[in-house]
Amino acid sequence: MTNQGNATTPCGLPDFIAFPASDSTSFTNDVLATGINAPLSVFAFLSNLLVIITVAKTPSLQRPANVLLCSLAATDCLTGVATQPLFSVWRLMLYRARHSCYLQTELFQLRYVLTTLTLGWSLAILTVISFDRARALSNPLAYRTEVTNKGMLVTSMSKNEPPKIYVVDRNYHDSFNDNNQKIYQ
Repeated sequence: MTNQGNATTPCGLPDFIAFPASDSTSFTNDVLATGINAPLSVFAFLSNLLVIITVAKTPSLQRPANVLLCSLAATDCLTGVATQPLFSVWRLMLYRARHSCYLQTELFQLRYVLTTLTLGWSLAILTVISFDRARALSNPLAYRTEVTNKGMLVTSMSKNEPPKIYVVDRNYHDSFNDNNQKIYQ
């Protein structure tokens, strides 16, 4: 156990972690949370995978907005297959923290990194979707003619050139009049 000031935290885990009490009520709550989280993580993975497969196999659904929704579905698949089960395992392993520090900090750090990454990716994709929808609503005719699946948010890699990122709303400002080919490097 590590002594940090007045508080003692097992296994060197951060102070903000709510360690479960050694009674059966908190254990029952964590088992119920795990029992509910397990089928929900399977549902999250399978339903988002179904969305990705449906959009990929149906040509009429392959629109620029759906490309962004598939990106969000891919992030949610990662959440369902990695982050949710890892939280359940970590929460149940906290009961052993007072007796054994085996994999406690590693599991906490892995869960923290995966949660931060999936949350960050989801928020970034939601931001891009918001800008895309604002662009589509502000000038719908131009949006339909100018925005393509490839130009949605593409990183083009070439052996002779550095990577280039195409901007989602590259025609939104007057400075992007050069045949819609302005790129940021």
